[in-house]
Amino acid sequence: MTYICLLMLLLFSCDNNSMPEEVFPDGQIVIVYDNDVHCAVDGYAKLVALRNQQEQIADYVTTVSCGDFANGGVVGASSKGELIVDIMNEVGYDVVTLGNHEFDYGIEQMFNLTDKLSANVVSSNLKNCQTDDYVFPAYHIVNYGNVDVAYLGFTTTSTGTSVMFEDGNGNQLYTLMRDEFYQNAQSVIDEARAEGADYVIALTHLGDLEQDGGHPNSVGLINNTNGIDAVIDGHEHSIIEERFVLNKDGKSVLLTSSGSYFQYVGMVSINTNGTVESMLVDLTSGTVPTDANTQQFVDNVKEEVDMAGQRVVGHSEVFLTVYDEEGNYVANKQEVNIGNFCADAYRSYTGADIAVINAGGIRAEINIGDVTFNDVLAMHPYSNEIVTATITGQQLADALEFSVSSLPDGESAFLQVSGMKFEVDASIPSPVVFDVENDIYSHVGNGERRVSNLQIIDSETGDYSPVDLGCTYTLASIDYLLIELGCSGILRYTEPDDKYWTTDVEAITYYIDRLGGVIGLDYEGSDDRIIINL
Repeated sequence: MTYICLLMLLLFSCDNNSMPEEVFPDGQIVIVYDNDVHCAVDGYAKLVALRNQQEQIADYVTTVSCGDFANGGVVGASSKGELIVDIMNEVGYDVVTLGNHEFDYGIEQMFNLTDKLSANVVSSNLKNCQTDDYVFPAYHIVNYGNVDVAYLGFTTTSTGTSVMFEDGNGNQLYTLMRDEFYQNAQSVIDEARAEGADYVIALTHLGDLEQDGGHPNSVGLINNTNGIDAVIDGHEHSIIEERFVLNKDGKSVLLTSSGSYFQYVGMVSINTNGTVESMLVDLTSGTVPTDANTQQFVDNVKEEVDMAGQRVVGHSEVFLTVYDEEGNYVANKQEVNIGNFCADAYRSYTGADIAVINAGGIRAEINIGDVTFNDVLAMHPYSNEIVTATITGQQLADALEFSVSSLPDGESAFLQVSGMKFEVDASIPSPVVFDVENDIYSHVGNGERRVSNLQIIDSETGDYSPVDLGCTYTLASIDYLLIELGCSGILRYTEPDDKYWTTDVEAITYYIDRLGGVIGLDYEGSDDRIIINL
């Protein structure tokens, strides 16, 4: 469906969610929304152009965001989200709720971003544990002629177990109210209704799918409450043009979500007969216009970022590379010094026992000489987050078997490691069993294993000792591997913590600083962490 179809949407409506006649809007209300933009900044100019079109057609137009705007790309990472907020202020958002990635740079920076943001920030489940007050207004009511619409905001509770919600003594400062999420949501809905809201729109960053750990999602929010007319969702990057979910009273409630990275912009319409509808506009279709003024502002920001990216974060005495001496790409089949460096950085930042990074997660090299912020971003362009997990010695041994199962051929799932060393006999047929139907790693069969002599380092003495298959270890890696189960689920049997430490870029810059600003000769070559016999 293209944006032109909204013209038809404004003329025709269906019988979903009919409201009493006395609260029908006296004019069409269009809510232009985004979610999970993740620094895809060129989409903002198209959003503005679409909104401008709707202002020529509809009686009322509002612009909202469901979070995850501050991180996910160079513009966010280089400014800790501040340049993204500058763009959003230029666009002119009306109401915004927070995604988990708005907390990536720490709670203090989150407050700096929200203070700078000109939009109304709403959060219906972020509370101060000391005062029991909401950190931000739980809702914001907008008047549209003869009706009032309340905008609520909900952030995934998986954010709330991070250390950033605690003080230095382990006392919890903030809560996202996981244990009382639905009861609290109903209270906020009732309060907004009591204040005079004729319609309630929930801006959520929950995701519509069931989550590991049982965190509340958007479908659960609808199922366990009444009084919500529409849920505009984010977090899972789901593409939901228009879906109706039953609330606890059996009434259909609209659920919609626009994917991610500005592939789509969503539009929710509250019609003059009280119905609520939605549609998605494909920004990649080639038919969507661009607002010239907004695009110029974005281009200026990108130039500023490029200049800021030249900031020197350290110096390297060695060439960190994914290639061998003959110029062949080998990071996907053997140990490389840049893999050791990255994995060491994750382990250093988190204090984990061991760390890994898949070969495909390293996208550029580090040359001898000054290392700039842009160099680090080129190496880790995806702004993955560093997370930790609990893994048994047996699970580690199994994951490493999968890591080397494709040898002598290369595979992006090949793991570069820190805090361990092992040997591989690639002449042995791999015992790894795959779930072909789902294209994921299943288990290690009973055949002879390729990996042997697996040892774990003692962080205090630096000595290695054989892995205890029955013991548990803390593992640091990126969320792509531990949370999203990337690389065919190579680490799917670990138990991830509900904790996001920082971005991979921040971990690298931290590690360089910890090294005294110099990547030294210790990283000149292989460290014999992975010895492969073909």
